[in-house]
Amino acid sequence: TSRSGSRGDCYNAWSAVAYRDMGRSSRRSYELSWRYIPEPLRRKLARDVRTDDLQRVIDNLQARGLSDSTANHVKFLYSKLCQWMMQRDLIGKNYAAFLTVRRTEHRPIQTFTVDEVVRINALANGDPEERLTQTAMLTMILLFTGMRISELFTLPAASVHLNEPVPYLQGGVKTQAGRNRIIPIHRRILPFVCLFHSHATGSLLVSGYQGNKRPDGWRARDYAKLLDTLKIPYRAPHNTRKPMATQAAQEGVDQIALAKLLGWSDIAVGNQYYIAPEAAYLASEMEKLDGWDRKLAQGS
Repeated sequence: TSRSGSRGDCYNAWSAVAYRDMGRSSRRSYELSWRYIPEPLRRKLARDVRTDDLQRVIDNLQARGLSDSTANHVKFLYSKLCQWMMQRDLIGKNYAAFLTVRRTEHRPIQTFTVDEVVRINALANGDPEERLTQTAMLTMILLFTGMRISELFTLPAASVHLNEPVPYLQGGVKTQAGRNRIIPIHRRILPFVCLFHSHATGSLLVSGYQGNKRPDGWRARDYAKLLDTLKIPYRAPHNTRKPMATQAAQEGVDQIALAKLLGWSDIAVGNQYYIAPEAAYLASEMEKLDGWDRKLAQGS
């Protein structure tokens, strides 16, 4: 690459080598980060791009409500490109070192109500050959396994063990704690899992599904249509993890087991982001202090 190469030229040259030995998840993260770089900035000569240019990109991302993690991924990509250009004497320093990502408040995850889950479940028990019914089935599986959408849509049919004394599936891809975790199949969703397993036309559990088999397409079309049909406000598929976490905690599921089921490295992750007890449940739990209250009354 010459000294007059653009930032886009540098990215193409860097990625051609870096992506060879990179996992699919990491590669996708870099590709998404690159898409956030405005086209005019991609075409700008590498030696002319400075910290202020990328700082504006990061500030705009955060102003739009994107997560700190997304902004940090863009910063990390820029750092990789700067290192690549420094090795070739295109620039003299790593300008990414001067970028700042503001720490923002974590946005609360909007959960599904019991009534909404009842409606999804009712539709899931309709005609099993209907596309919308199967979409409801997949949503129920997400709700009762705590799996991420990417985990469910890449789950091999061979990882679903239906003939065991306790049927279970084994999957998970995101974190060390979540990889290949064992998830028993609750009886509520066992018929749905069995249907997809018997209908599989390829190696994946969802290969026989009537709708979009890629997470992005399913999210934008099938899942969005399901919520619209049931008059449920849109919530990201990832939000299906929250009601399971909350209900499990409220029903007394062992916290270590819950962390393992959902692929958390620590139950603190669930307490901070996922578990959100309802007021009625907290009030019923507060009643457990009645015994203490009676002791206080007796002592007064």
